[in-house]
Amino acid sequence: MKKTLLWPAVLLLGLSQGLTSCKDSLEIQPQQGIDSSVALTTPEKVGGAVVGIYAKLDDPRLYGTDLILLPELIGGDGYIFWQGSFQNYRQIANRTQNSLLSNAALVWARAYEAINQANLVIDALPVVTDEELRAQYEGEALFIRGDMYFELVRLYAQQYKAGGGNTQPGVPINLVPNRTLEEATVNLPRASVEEVYQQVIADLKAAADKLPATNGTRATKYTAQALLARVYLQQGNYPQALSYADGVIKSSNKSLAGSVASVFANRNGSETLFEIQQNDQNNAGSANDGLATYFASDGGLGRGDVQILPAFANRYGPTDARGTDNLPASATKKLIYKGDGARPGRLRTLKYRAYGQNIPVIRLAEMYLIRAETNKRLGSTVGATPWQDVNTIRLRSQADTLNPEKITVGDKKVNNPLFGTVTVQDVLNERQLELAFEGFHIYDLKRTNAVIVPAQPATDDEPAVPAVLSSDPLLILPIPQHDININPNLAQNPGY
Repeated sequence: MKKTLLWPAVLLLGLSQGLTSCKDSLEIQPQQGIDSSVALTTPEKVGGAVVGIYAKLDDPRLYGTDLILLPELIGGDGYIFWQGSFQNYRQIANRTQNSLLSNAALVWARAYEAINQANLVIDALPVVTDEELRAQYEGEALFIRGDMYFELVRLYAQQYKAGGGNTQPGVPINLVPNRTLEEATVNLPRASVEEVYQQVIADLKAAADKLPATNGTRATKYTAQALLARVYLQQGNYPQALSYADGVIKSSNKSLAGSVASVFANRNGSETLFEIQQNDQNNAGSANDGLATYFASDGGLGRGDVQILPAFANRYGPTDARGTDNLPASATKKLIYKGDGARPGRLRTLKYRAYGQNIPVIRLAEMYLIRAETNKRLGSTVGATPWQDVNTIRLRSQADTLNPEKITVGDKKVNNPLFGTVTVQDVLNERQLELAFEGFHIYDLKRTNAVIVPAQPATDDEPAVPAVLSSDPLLILPIPQHDININPNLAQNPGY
């Protein structure tokens, strides 16, 4: 019986051999193909396919684990430490990976699977006669396609440079569905970073126009607008980032939760604009995959592979609920606890505390911080002052007000000359404190052209060590080597 293929060339060909590991199966599963005689020929089947794309996002190689964990490890210097035994993650954390890195190949393949499924849905839309439902399905497919291309271009290509030509290689762009082996083996070249960002923005703008304002636990117009704010911030397009972030804050009917802990402990609350839906039966993993698996050390929960470094935890003030009191998870009232399970005695985060919990991907807190940063950079006060937005985030977690009206000098309270002000660095610091362990930090370092690791001068015993800059080639992943071997138009990243 003829099958309609739901995977791209990168999976069909690039992962055909040589990439197995103890936690990743590369066998093509039967459910990845559907009979061509019944493929997406009715509105119900198209609707089911849309649900399937959302389910794909929970894959361990996508938001189930790697789209959050890999950026954390890439930018973990002075922040987190990988203690685990899995060599792929250790290599990424130590910047010793090569072109055969299996996680890089698998993330690439799973992302392109999701893109291809989105393309299949878009191509099948004429069978959906209900205009409102057709627009919703198209918006959802466009949102997921734009999101996947954004994740790919950040992981596999050098940073977008505001005002530059951005001709550096990005990732291949495919906007047509692959149903057959012949369609899937087209040798696409890498589009430029500029071209990929243009496609991401086009998809997300179209998605925002087509998606409804409310859509249950699925993407809405405000989800797409919030992701656009993130994309524009990554580009350095501050006016557009400000406009979209402010619009989401004002119009989405979302509000900050009572605590950061509650955002992650509960499901689909007032603060989240997009979550990956999981439960105890359907999740990214509870042994060798999943965010709780790697981050947690709470009794029998978790492997305790990701340690939070004390120097970072100490950046939170003593009253800040996002910080630590060095108590175990069962006793702490803070978000960082001292693990008492696997690899005990180290600091861990309560953001990932259950295998079946939902995974927040876009939060309203991020929009406040985007508005604060872009207002500061532009010298504007759209919606609020940068000081107000930063302190809205801080006070939610009982942190001290940054630059309050009065400060103590000696035994007296005096006027604070910095009252009501923040610097760009203040906002960036708050982003790391608020969005820690959610996959943001390395992308902030790259877009601000920060030094990742300062240079170390020579000593009597050790030679000088050069700085690690944000343009370091090992801060992006390799293009899967097997795909390069098959596709002569696919160029490898420098350093691999």
